Amino acid sequence: MDLTEGNPMHEQAGRSERSHYLRFPAPWIAGCSDTGLRHRTNQDALCMAVREGEPHAAMLALADGVTTAHGSEVASAVATETAIEFMTQGHDRGYAPNVVFMKAFAEANQAVLDAGDDPSACTLIAAMVAGNTIAVGNVGDSRAYWVGEDGSCQLLSTDDSMAQARIMLGMSRAEAEQSSQAHAITKWLGRQSMNASPSVTTLQPVGPGWLLLCSDGLWNYASSPDDMSALFARVAATSTPTDALAEALVAWAIERGGRDNITVIVARIDP
Repeated sequence: MDLTEGNPMHEQAGRSERSHYLRFPAPWIAGCSDTGLRHRTNQDALCMAVREGEPHAAMLALADGVTTAHGSEVASAVATETAIEFMTQGHDRGYAPNVVFMKAFAEANQAVLDAGDDPSACTLIAAMVAGNTIAVGNVGDSRAYWVGEDGSCQLLSTDDSMAQARIMLGMSRAEAEQSSQAHAITKWLGRQSMNASPSVTTLQPVGPGWLLLCSDGLWNYASSPDDMSALFARVAATSTPTDALAEALVAWAIERGGRDNITVIVARIDP
């Protein structure tokens, strides 16, 4: 499986390649990341490994550095690259998705802890696409959505956040995500993490559509499945190249204010 690194790990802070970059390892998959308008550095990261042929397969990972933790741009880069390495190994050995994700997230967590004398922290969401099957593992509040060509949309991940805890107690999504400390995460990788085990979801789409992984820099502006479906209806079509779609989603978030770093990975799935 060809490893396509989505983040330069050793670049210096400031306006550099990591400020805005696009990765396009195959015609059906692309990722884009941007610093946004409010932050000086990009603490998001993405990494992908893709195998063409029949059936094609992809390992995808996206991380969002914890803003209050020093060095989180390193944490996110290390986490995504380590996750992809161990996901690829697990996939090639034929392990079940939950086994693959448990190993990959544990190794990513340790890699973040080992990345410096003062370990940082980040979220991590990852996906395995093998033929017509999608599996998603998540720790933190980056998200995965399935956006069907038929207009349907499904949130595949569950946030580890105060907002999600309030939703589970009965508060509406709109209220919970506007409430105090809504973005405070309850699980993460790295410093002081008490639980790095991911929640795992699988999906076998019955029709064509898009798998989307994104940081909260995008979903802050289109959180609900209905909102995300409407956004895709505006910016995507059957013939939309994946690289153009990834760039368009990031540009849309910047137009809405770009309050955070923005990172997306999109994969076109045609069962």
